[in-house]
Amino acid sequence: MLRSTLSLARAHGLRSSRVFYSTKPVSLTAQVMPLDKESVSEADVDEWLSAVQKLKKGKVQVETPTEVYLSQMTHPETFLEQKNEPTEAQLAEVAQYEGTPIPAREDPVVKALTNMIMRDGRKAKAEKVVQRALYMVYLRTRQNPVQLLTTTLDKLAPVVTTRVEKTGFAKNKVVPVPLTKKQRNRMAITWILDGASKKKSNDGAVRLAEEIVAAYEGKSSGYEKLAQMHRTAMQQRAYIKF
Repeated sequence: MLRSTLSLARAHGLRSSRVFYSTKPVSLTAQVMPLDKESVSEADVDEWLSAVQKLKKGKVQVETPTEVYLSQMTHPETFLEQKNEPTEAQLAEVAQYEGTPIPAREDPVVKALTNMIMRDGRKAKAEKVVQRALYMVYLRTRQNPVQLLTTTLDKLAPVVTTRVEKTGFAKNKVVPVPLTKKQRNRMAITWILDGASKKKSNDGAVRLAEEIVAAYEGKSSGYEKLAQMHRTAMQQRAYIKF
């Protein structure tokens, strides 16, 4: 609004340095009213309303600064045609990041961990625990904690599980079943949370951080469960369905 007013003032030979360059605070109403006023009086309001009424009745030949200002506000086409040309530095910056994928607002791995920690709908509390845990992971490893968590889940997550199918006879059969990415991460997070619950610290964030680091270093008890699950699936590989 102020830039448009300044442009109009220059176009019609009007001076408004006192409004735009003065260090004195200018009221909001005075910014809306033209053109060089730091405060608005009742006379200014009357002049404004009078100019509005005259222009509404079809007055074409504008005379006062208020009428000039209002008439230009009703015809903003000249301002809409103005284009902002980017500088060479801005174009170079755009070219630098061209093709770079836009990161997601939420990391799906962190979101899944938060949802599995949450109890009784207290998501803010769960988010706080995860944030503190990831910060402690960073202090311990000096690595990107989100990337470290993703790598840890890839290492700990099982590829296949087993399920029991009824055969209609005395003995059922155990069938190996492949897991989706979401199922793999969920099972790995379950093992991490189970290991964290056995830590000695009274702080849940500390226990979680210690278990994430342990899993990243290959020292988590979840790897025993992973090996047992894969061992069982290998023993029942004869029942794999293609």
